[in-house]
Amino acid sequence: MPLQSEYLKGDTKLEAAAVSHAAHIMPKTRGDHVGKLQRVLITLDGAAIAEGELSSAMYGETTAAAVLAYKDSKDGRRPKIINKAYQTKADDITGIMTMTTLDREMFARQLADPDADFIGFSTGQIVTIKDDIARAKQMLDVVLRRLRSVARVSPNGTLLITPRSLEYYDTKLKVNNIFHINTFEPEDEPVPDGIMPTLRKRFRGLQELPTSTNPAADAINFAVLLQNMIRLRQSLDQRFIKESYRQSTFRGTPLGFFSAFVDAQRPNDPTVRITKRYFDASIMPSRDDRAVTLAHERAHTIFRAGGHPGTGDNPFCVAPHEGDPNVQRAEQALANPYCYEWLMRALQPDYNGAAFRGPECGT
Repeated sequence: MPLQSEYLKGDTKLEAAAVSHAAHIMPKTRGDHVGKLQRVLITLDGAAIAEGELSSAMYGETTAAAVLAYKDSKDGRRPKIINKAYQTKADDITGIMTMTTLDREMFARQLADPDADFIGFSTGQIVTIKDDIARAKQMLDVVLRRLRSVARVSPNGTLLITPRSLEYYDTKLKVNNIFHINTFEPEDEPVPDGIMPTLRKRFRGLQELPTSTNPAADAINFAVLLQNMIRLRQSLDQRFIKESYRQSTFRGTPLGFFSAFVDAQRPNDPTVRITKRYFDASIMPSRDDRAVTLAHERAHTIFRAGGHPGTGDNPFCVAPHEGDPNVQRAEQALANPYCYEWLMRALQPDYNGAAFRGPECGT
């Protein structure tokens, strides 16, 4: 019978282990399927598995001990997993009965446990991620309010009367810088007294408001941006798997400094894999850093964006409100999760662009 739990199903090696004696998962095996097995044992049994085995996805001594403890079930939470046709006691091999039991428990947890989408995390880490998702929602709500103000439309579709305030002009300039979508109109001139000097301080090199060269295209692209931000906000209300990813590579590629990532080769897989760097304050110093990271990874899934058009994979020294000079067209920006991350940051009321400049960026 195919595996049923959302987390385990579809993995060919785990599926095979559930139906074939020849596909048993044995000690000293290594691979992504072993990493999944380890995370399930941590989730269901609180297994203590050595960091070296987790980072290498190795079925080593502590993983084997965790499998044996799960099957032996000394606390009576489940019947002992023993093939009575030829065994008198449990072993440390993951075979048909073990894989079936793991899947059944994960499926039951999926149906009954509100935290079933968290795989392999400690209780404290789950609390942190939940708080970060809540913060990402708050940040996106601010973004949507400001974008709707520019669009002059409320959430229910009624027209808004939008004052030409500093926030109004600030929003338009940031959208233009990050997404290359110019929403300025003739009626935005003249700028009310006192606003232009402040804008010039915030946006280096700004002298006059930019003029749209293709208003029709800008209007269409802005409508797409607004709809995409709505979809991104809605995606954080949906259930998706958050996986504690302890391996140092993914499909043989070193993860480097990634704190979270998705499977770019499988856009239909909504799993957000979160590494130990996510919880490292020297790498992710604030709640907002973690919140925009989660939204960024959801953007990959929601918009089927496998990469970062224009910026490559890892842009550095970008002040969010200025955008990245390598992103030159709206089409690139609308497909680039970094742009959504930057706009989320840049439109917050406490945003400080100077915090993203420093000696390492040549300023």
